[in-house]
Amino acid sequence: MKIKIDIYSGFLGAGKTFLMKKLITEGAYENNIAIIENEFGEVSIDAAILRASNIEVKEINSGCICCQVTGDFKSAILEVIKEYKPDRIIVEPSGVAKLTDIVKVFNDESLNEKVVIDNIITVIDPEKFNSYIENFKEFYENQIINAKKIVLSRTQKLNSQDFGDIISRIKRLNKEAIIITDEWSKLEGKFILENNHLEASKYEAINIKGSKLNKAKLSKRIEEHKKADEIFETFAIYPKAKISKLELISKFKFISSSKTYGDVLRAKGIVTLLDGSNGQFDFVKDEFQIREIKNESKSVISFIGIKLNKDQLKSLFK
Repeated sequence: MKIKIDIYSGFLGAGKTFLMKKLITEGAYENNIAIIENEFGEVSIDAAILRASNIEVKEINSGCICCQVTGDFKSAILEVIKEYKPDRIIVEPSGVAKLTDIVKVFNDESLNEKVVIDNIITVIDPEKFNSYIENFKEFYENQIINAKKIVLSRTQKLNSQDFGDIISRIKRLNKEAIIITDEWSKLEGKFILENNHLEASKYEAINIKGSKLNKAKLSKRIEEHKKADEIFETFAIYPKAKISKLELISKFKFISSSKTYGDVLRAKGIVTLLDGSNGQFDFVKDEFQIREIKNESKSVISFIGIKLNKDQLKSLFK
């Protein structure tokens, strides 16, 4: 019997790692599973988060799947199959990966005879839909068009007009995908994996003229037909000093409001707080969240953006 593959896609900060962790901790996956996690950058924060849940993770850190590491990705899958003999493999590619490039790897003869793709899930943050589709059209639409299931995050923050507009636009890109819009706090993980039919009446497209959703402009709209590593930069720093939650929030508010640091699209990390505990944080354009975690990792902050001013970022967190 072939090993089943579940792919969790989603642009920067959509919440795919959180969704994966939710499904795993709720027991939605009953069989023996393995995870292949790919970060675009120097360090893997998500792998550390998943390890905190006692989940074994195979990391790939030499770029993103859609860039130069396709060979490493295939090797990682074959290694996981040989070493762990899983019933299912969960793949979490970088947020800037194209689904077409990921699926292409599984069509390779050496893998095709061993695995079968079961779920292709794309996570979308509807509040950032307009901004991302305007500035990163090629990458963002690719993740939507090629999904089998689309899970919306943070839907509780939307009003009915914006909600209807987003659903309508998603369905214009992908009419076949199952769209799941329930608030995650009320959503059972098994529903996502077992839900293989779409209730058309529940998700009827609504034609709304104009949306109040943020259409944030970046310094330059991304040109089409570019690879991720030709557009996005990644950078990591390792702060030695302890930091308070308020100070960390203040620094990222400054990053968000200033052009001094370049276009920081996404930052995440693990830091040592003043009381000695560890905090794991996520930052995505104007939005910051931090939570305490049980993790022994040293402090590290990873940035993804465009034209990053690395010296200024180093100075801010020295």
